[in-house]
Parts: sequence; C-alpha cells; structure tokens
Amino acid sequence: DQTRGWFYSLLAIGVTVLDQTPYRNVVVNELILDAEGQKMSKSRGNVVDPHALIEEFGADTIRLYLLASSEVWKPKRFDRRTIPEVAGGFLNTLRNTYNFFSLYGEARDPSQPEPALLQPLDRWIRAELQATVNQVVEAWENYQITAGVKAVMRFVIDDLSNWYVRLSRGRFWAPDREADPAAVETLRLALITVSRLLAPAAPFASDWIHRALAGGSVHLAAFPEKAPPEEAPLREAMHAVRTLASLARAARDEGGLRVRQPLARLRVAVPASVRGGAFDDLLELLAQEVNVKAIELVGSDTELVRLSGRPNFRSLGKRYGKQTPHAAAAVGKLPTAELRRLEAGEPVTLIDGEASWVYHPEDVTVERSVTSEWLVTSAGPFVAALDPSLTDELRQEGLARELINRVQRLRKDAGYEYTTRIRLAIDGADGVRAAAAAWREFIMGETLARELDVGRPSFTPDRLEEFIIDDHAAVIAVVRRDPGANH
Repeated sequence: DQTRGWFYSLLAIGVTVLDQTPYRNVVVNELILDAEGQKMSKSRGNVVDPHALIEEFGADTIRLYLLASSEVWKPKRFDRRTIPEVAGGFLNTLRNTYNFFSLYGEARDPSQPEPALLQPLDRWIRAELQATVNQVVEAWENYQITAGVKAVMRFVIDDLSNWYVRLSRGRFWAPDREADPAAVETLRLALITVSRLLAPAAPFASDWIHRALAGGSVHLAAFPEKAPPEEAPLREAMHAVRTLASLARAARDEGGLRVRQPLARLRVAVPASVRGGAFDDLLELLAQEVNVKAIELVGSDTELVRLSGRPNFRSLGKRYGKQTPHAAAAVGKLPTAELRRLEAGEPVTLIDGEASWVYHPEDVTVERSVTSEWLVTSAGPFVAALDPSLTDELRQEGLARELINRVQRLRKDAGYEYTTRIRLAIDGADGVRAAAAAWREFIMGETLARELDVGRPSFTPDRLEEFIIDDHAAVIAVVRRDPGANH
C-alpha cells in the first residue's frame, strides 16, 4: 500500500506540475517459471526466495541474470545453477578489470589533456567502445533490453578484458618503467563508459566503479550518446588479426606445440578487403600474440591450401532429380575461381561436355586441404599456416619461457607483491642451465630478479621447487631481495 501510494503521488506530480505523465511505456515482467518450465507455487514446492538469492549471489547478479537470459516480457525458466554462468562470470571479469586498473593505473589529473599518442590498440578499443554505446542506445530506445545488456557484457569480456587488457599488460607495468598514459586513460575511459551503460541493469556495481573513477554517482551522470562509427578499417583489420590468432592457436593444438614455444614463421591469407595499412600496422601485435618470429602475408589462400567442392545431394536432388548423381560428380570439376564465387554466395554454371549444371551456394560445400607439412587451419578466406620445424635456438627460448612461467608461480606462492625484487637460482639438467644462461637478461627482466645464479642457489630460499619441463629436470629457488640493496 505504501509503494502504491508513492507511485500514484508520482503520477500526480508528473501530471499537475510538469503537465505530462512521468513515463510513456511500462515494461512488465512475465511469469518466472522453474527450471522445468512449471509455474512456481507453494503447493509444488518450487518457489524461490528472492531474499535468499540476493544474499547468495548479490542483487546486481540476479538483475543481470534475469535481463541477459531472455527478454523480460517473455516467460522465463529460472535455474539457479546458470546464474554464475550467465551473470556471475561477467561481474567477476568487470571487477578484475577494475582491480587491474586500480593496481597499475594512475589517477589522471583533469587539468592535463588526454594523451595524443594513441597506439592502434587504443584507437581500436575506443572505436569498439563507441560501437557498443551505439548498440546499447539503439537497443534500449527500442525496448530491446536483453540485446543492450548482452552488448555490454560482450564488450567487457571479449574486447576489453580478453583482448585489450591482456595485450596491454606490458604498457601498464614493466620493471622500472611508468605506465603508458595512453593505455591508462583509454582503460579509464572504457570503465567509466561501461559503468554508465550498465547503470540501469546493475545499479550497485556500476555506481561503485563510477564513484571510484569519476568521483560521483553514476546515476547522476549523463548516459553515453550515439555517434557516427569510427575507425572502420582498423576494426576490420583487428577482426582479421583476432581470427588469425584463433586459427594459429588451433594449429598449435593440432601440432602439440605449446603457446610459450616460439616458432619461426607464420603465413597468413586474408580477404583483399582487409589488406592495407591498418592490417600491416597490426602484424607485430599478431606475431607477439601467436609467438612467432616472422609473418608472411600471401596473395591467396591457394598458396597454402587446395580448394575442393563436396556436393550436397539433398539440395541438388530438389532440382535435378534422377540427374543428381551426374550433377554431384561434376562438382569435382569446378575450378578454384568458381569455388570462390560459391563461397562468396554467388551461383555458378559449369559446362561439362554436353551437360550444363547450375550450382547454388547451398549445393556445394567448399573444403580446404593442406598442401604442405605446415600446420594449417582456416575459416573461410582466413588461413593461418605455422611452420612447425624447431631449431635448437627456438627450443632453448621456449625452455626459457617455461622457466619464467614457473618462477612467476613461485613468486605468487611466496606471497610476493608484483613490485617485489628477488634473487633467483635455476639449476637442473644441462639444457635448463644452458637456457638460463643464454636468456639470463630476459628471465631477470620478466621475473624482477636482480641476481640470477645458474646452478645451486648461494642463498637460503623462501621457496624452492623441482619441476620437469620438456623432459628436463629443473630446480628453481627464489628469495626476497633486500630492498636496501643497489638497483
């Protein structure tokens, strides 16, 4: 009754004071069903206590779950087991991204202008951010609540956290070096904008982040506005790079090559529309992401794979009836150029002796087969081919990178801060000691080691563990270095 009275008072204020109703449309929830699609009722014993859910998961998590799983005006099956999957993981990612910024970023002086030297990665995430703003505003203007929420979640998880932050870590923190102002300001801008986009759906988490970064409540801030799309060539080029990186990782898996093992060469093929300066500027980033020394862009994927056609008998049978076997057999005679046209969605005609066959895209599946010893994976016109051959130098570097990974684990197990300088000792098989000696400076820089003993430690370690890396026995010891020592 108290809530109803407040609501009618609001209506009266809107009509009498502003001479207009306080809202134009009301979006109402449909029934919340149980996991089996049954209506909740006390007699069935399937009623869910909302207060208990909020206590367990948090109000924002429940709100996001209800909004993101399906449109609110449709009947919704409620399964508490899927709450962490649908909403909990997103909020954890958002929280971790903010924690990363608060740990490595610095508060920006409002009197200082924004950094002028933005890297392509900064420009790309800003363009994706604006594209997300456009999607959310358009969705919510048309009452597509779920589409708007999913757009924010996709941006935070896929673009901001799993790509921009992960590839920019070295710009936020490196030994004896300040954070890159362009990266710091770009991430700050992204988090503030995300908090404003998210405010109607997750009012508490968004307000917490906004107050921390912008100094005021998100619910008093202006909602982001639509703007014309930006950086179209860069966004297309980055999409290509991410596709190729995924293909290269799949090729590594196929060949049993770990991501920390450097490889000599990667050859890639992309559609002609992708090629250009924007794509070329991202090749170094691609090389770092897939851990290769050199990338070669080939003119066509036919330099890496052979195209062939596989007939779809069901589709062909609808048009050719008894002639289907002959039409299917002729598919093997389609030249590469015609297969490409089919893949692009165009019909083609094949003259086979006295017969003439018309093929539509649904009639033929275009397949690719490897023509070399390289590890090749493809997705339509995107092809990534890795040279699997390993030299002694590459194997040694791969071993050094594995050693770095084990040292980082020891640092974490020892409870060191990310700025803690250490003394380090690496011992073990001949190959382990050789890798530690050859890559001494690299290992020290990546692990904040001010001293590195190749062999038995000359100090009493905080942690010492034995490992087997690539069939090599290794012993790693770490100790916190005296902060008063030189360097």
